[in-house]
Amino acid sequence: MNYSLFHFINSLAGQYGWIDGLMEIFAQDIVWIMLAVVIWLWFTGKEDNQKLVFYTFLSSSVALILASMLISPMVNHARPFVEHQVLQLIPHAPDASFPSDHATLAFTIAFSVLLVKRKLGLWLLVLAVVTGVSRVYVGVHYPADIAGAIALSLLISFIMYRLSGLLDFIPLSLIRVYRTITGRIFRTYEK
Repeated sequence: MNYSLFHFINSLAGQYGWIDGLMEIFAQDIVWIMLAVVIWLWFTGKEDNQKLVFYTFLSSSVALILASMLISPMVNHARPFVEHQVLQLIPHAPDASFPSDHATLAFTIAFSVLLVKRKLGLWLLVLAVVTGVSRVYVGVHYPADIAGAIALSLLISFIMYRLSGLLDFIPLSLIRVYRTITGRIFRTYEK
């Protein structure tokens, strides 16, 4: 079923150049937009947003470390272009594919924000879904790689959300340091 669904999605590639071009951009670059949104939240200067940024980056870091250093080497599942004849639209190393690092990052950002800011989180979730589908479309991941990333991302985001009350002293300390440093910089600049 994993290969059948992969084959169906990947077989859509190569029919319309403009769609292929969009999917290549989606597969590689949407995560940058998502990261820019998170960085923008930090620069709003609101403490709740800055705490959310801290937990989003913490969740993303934990999820990516687990995905790339623990799960991927243990599962060691070959990429579609290694095992099958596929239309591969973007270059990629023939390393293990489960779970997708791109999808892990995208979904961890989306779920972390969704747990705190529903509307923005839903928009980010749409971008994460587009990222996941496009990774299959361009031929570098199976659907199960994306599903694994979703499960890992949801689990880690939820755990960090539940732990946030216990760990709040960390982001609050970082926020204080940041505000002290930026306050000094702006006072120096104003002179």
